[in-house]
Amino acid sequence: MKLPRLKFCGFTREQDVLEAIGLQVDAIGLNFYPRSKRYVSPGVAKRLSMVARGHCSRVGIFVDASPEQIQGVVSECPLDAIQLHGDETIEWLTEYENSRHWTGLPILKALAYRGSIDDGLWGQWVSKSMQANSSVIGLLVDAYDPVEKGGTGKRVNWGLLSPRPASFVGVEGRDAQFLLAGGLDSNNIYEALRMVEPYGIDVASGIEDSPGVKDPAKMRAIVTAVRDHYASR
Repeated sequence: MKLPRLKFCGFTREQDVLEAIGLQVDAIGLNFYPRSKRYVSPGVAKRLSMVARGHCSRVGIFVDASPEQIQGVVSECPLDAIQLHGDETIEWLTEYENSRHWTGLPILKALAYRGSIDDGLWGQWVSKSMQANSSVIGLLVDAYDPVEKGGTGKRVNWGLLSPRPASFVGVEGRDAQFLLAGGLDSNNIYEALRMVEPYGIDVASGIEDSPGVKDPAKMRAIVTAVRDHYASR
């Protein structure tokens, strides 16, 4: 699986998944974090997953879940990748990959970036993502929040990402492939893409009327902006 260029996250309704399919997004996110406002049970997620099957990648979002919990969800709800959105470490990932609960699914790791305080952590995950046959297919830059894990509507400080921090560059001089998240909407998407030049974007609150309830017009506006931007490159 390749890193998606356009990922919409936090789906809870079939009609919204169908709208995203019609817009030909690359991936949808299904949130399995119980404290999230966009949480869906594995049973509900399975129905959404079956609607999306064959149309776009289905990414399951987990926050500090155990390998057993992840395996339990995946056994009930078909997924194409998992997104780790908590405080998971490289050491945790190694143990997970070597455990009997390992699903073998590609992994997208979400991290905040606040400047030099996060350089060490970013360097570790960038290195991991660039290893041959790594399970980590890419990274996601989200806004920092001490309590909530994603979907906050808070904006990443784009200025910290341009020029690209040294910790985002691998040993071979290649930039890490990453999605930009955090407070993106139709009012700021063009500026974000121009300043940061991410590989792709991940949007949740910026395409909603309320948490988990998507707005078709907002989704279309984001899709148009992203495709216009990358078509001109």
